[in-house]
Amino acid sequence: MNIQPYLISPLFRITLFLIVGSPLLAQQTPPVQGRPSSRTILIDHFGKLIEDKQGSETIKWISKGLQLRIDSTNIYADSAVIYNEDRVYAYGNVVIQQGDSLNVFTDTLYYSKQTDIADLIGDVALEQGSKQLWTTHLTYHLTDRYGAYSNGGTLVDGSLQVTSRRGRYFARSEEIFFRDSVVVLHPRFTLAADSMKYLSSASTVVFTGPTNIYMEGSEIYCESGYYNLITEIAEFNRNAQYGGKDKKATADTIRYHSGTGEVEMYGQVYVEEKGKRIEGDSLRYLERTGETWIYGQPARYADSTRTIISPEIFYNESTNQVSTRGPGVIQDGDVFLRADHTEFDQVTGVGMATGHVLWSDTAQHLGVMADTVSYKKEDDYVLAYGATRPVFYSVIEGDTLYIGADTLNLWRIIDTVAVYGEVDTLYTTDTLRMMRAYRDVRLFKSDMQGRADSLSFHGRDSTFTFYGLPVLWSDTTQFSADTITMRLKNSRISDITLIRRSIIISELMGTYYDQIKGREIIAYFDSNAIRDMYVTGNAESIYYTRDDAGAFIGVNQTICSKMYFTFEDRRIRLLKYFGENSSSMMPMGGTTHSTLRLEGFLWRPDERPHHVADLLK
Repeated sequence: MNIQPYLISPLFRITLFLIVGSPLLAQQTPPVQGRPSSRTILIDHFGKLIEDKQGSETIKWISKGLQLRIDSTNIYADSAVIYNEDRVYAYGNVVIQQGDSLNVFTDTLYYSKQTDIADLIGDVALEQGSKQLWTTHLTYHLTDRYGAYSNGGTLVDGSLQVTSRRGRYFARSEEIFFRDSVVVLHPRFTLAADSMKYLSSASTVVFTGPTNIYMEGSEIYCESGYYNLITEIAEFNRNAQYGGKDKKATADTIRYHSGTGEVEMYGQVYVEEKGKRIEGDSLRYLERTGETWIYGQPARYADSTRTIISPEIFYNESTNQVSTRGPGVIQDGDVFLRADHTEFDQVTGVGMATGHVLWSDTAQHLGVMADTVSYKKEDDYVLAYGATRPVFYSVIEGDTLYIGADTLNLWRIIDTVAVYGEVDTLYTTDTLRMMRAYRDVRLFKSDMQGRADSLSFHGRDSTFTFYGLPVLWSDTTQFSADTITMRLKNSRISDITLIRRSIIISELMGTYYDQIKGREIIAYFDSNAIRDMYVTGNAESIYYTRDDAGAFIGVNQTICSKMYFTFEDRRIRLLKYFGENSSSMMPMGGTTHSTLRLEGFLWRPDERPHHVADLLK
């Protein structure tokens, strides 16, 4: 037998391969159970063929180009050796071709018909459509059409490049599985993972284990999810985490629409950015506009000054606008706001709250309840109104004062205060609370009630001023005038001043009324009771005198220019008259008590609020 010299070296390699035992063959999987091993290796073309027989084996040496066919698979090479029609060793420009789309290129091929596996060694390149897989050793299953590598490989598909130590390529489904030191390079992101799957037909990268994705200065970690290269939609699941410049976020699921710049987060959402913190059940964020919608039971937003709690929170990072929908709470320093819906613009500092609104200043123990509140952060400006009358409240003397009106208006001012020293006068500033209430003002406190057309409060001297024929009631006493002022000191009523057409009426029993009238009346209080009183300008009084047992003795009626009263146990203890006076004492039996009235007498018990609810009627 004449063997040509150029076949000796390859033949020697093949012989050693068979005698010593190939490590590749030692790693081959056993034949699939039930799969026929009767495939025929057909030689469709050859340049030169030498056939020999060694023992029971028939060996064919083919050179100068060849084409083999195994079922529907075509194999091309420069040279080959075929053993017993069931094993093929091919080398030199080896090509495997399956259908019109799959081609595999390699330096060397070994195929066993028993296992239906081709071992490809050298510079291996698999091409299918736009995909190219590069490796130095590929184990390829011809009939099942999938290949595996374990010593490093690189897949290129357009702008996507994936490298891994191990991998499997499934040609039928065009699915590729990567394991061990997976790295993905793409114009939009870089990825490092322990394992990954690429669905080529769907242009989708699937994350199947711990994965780190790096994109435009940010980093994402997840343990499952996907990224679609066409729609540019990514979903990160299982311990999903986002980290960027001054921002980090975690959730059960993070979904990102790269094309639209939209981010969605679901389940245990937590976001932290530049002092802001967001918590909720879900979140939607638009990169282009800076708008964020936060949902939860409840959702929570907090920054350096505010804490917002609501089932739905809207925040715009571009404009700093914040709003809520559903029962929500905003805590901004000492200011507390609860409402069904709020909108707030951080730039202008103007907000709007509607539905069961409660606004309060926790430091000064005051607040407003209303249907609608417009407010401005800079000066704590509050305008309250609505279908249900707003109510102001403030803690006074350990009790709560409530004021209801059609409209309430509160704000702060900066006041300059002079501090006089022995040599110089110093000036300092103080922040004062101001208030207006107008149209049908009603007041309720456990020991005082009132009504007026309008009201104002000035924080400099803590004074309430009632306008429009106001009336106040305390116990059995009624105060009325054209204008009434009520001054507080240390959160207690200090004094009440009645100005023009002033009259004080105290109901005793039946038709008996003590009455005091004057142009101006000033009543000073101690422990919620009148301590003393000054009456000036056309002073008049009618009061019932009693004996030590409390029985009525007679009725005193006096007219003078000024009067001074002191009280003890809510009774007149001392009475002084100033200037010329006209005074008379009338016996109880000789007096028509029902007509014993000063001019301007008007007893108004039907107007008196008896409960806080009466302020809303």
